[in-house]
Amino acid sequence: MTTRTKNKARSFQRCYFVYILSSLSGTLYVGLTDNLWKRVAEHKAGSFDSFTRKYKVNRVMYFETFSNATIAADREQQIKKWRREKKIALFAKNNPQWRNLTPEIPQIIGFPRPLAPARAKSGALWGTRKLGLGIAQKA
Repeated sequence: MTTRTKNKARSFQRCYFVYILSSLSGTLYVGLTDNLWKRVAEHKAGSFDSFTRKYKVNRVMYFETFSNATIAADREQQIKKWRREKKIALFAKNNPQWRNLTPEIPQIIGFPRPLAPARAKSGALWGTRKLGLGIAQKA
């Protein structure tokens, strides 16, 4: 394998996300995905007949990124076993107001920001904001 091929393979390396969602009433959910933006959209749309749909759990409070699926799955299981207080403590320091981080996902993880549905016709992009969220990233 040439250096060029190796670099190309690295640029397409998969990324896995362990995330915590909340409902407006404070119900928490921990999940794992390889496409955070798509998965959050599915939660918001209620695409699946599931816990998150029943309790309207669709607001991103926290997420971590991993390059290894096994490590990500282990971390998800670890967090799922925690008591509610410990899960909240994981994101409360960086997100004390329980702000929904969904709009910032593309900016935080480095994907281009999608067009807002109402503004897509005019060609205007969503506004950007400098963030200091301290989202965890794991190897």
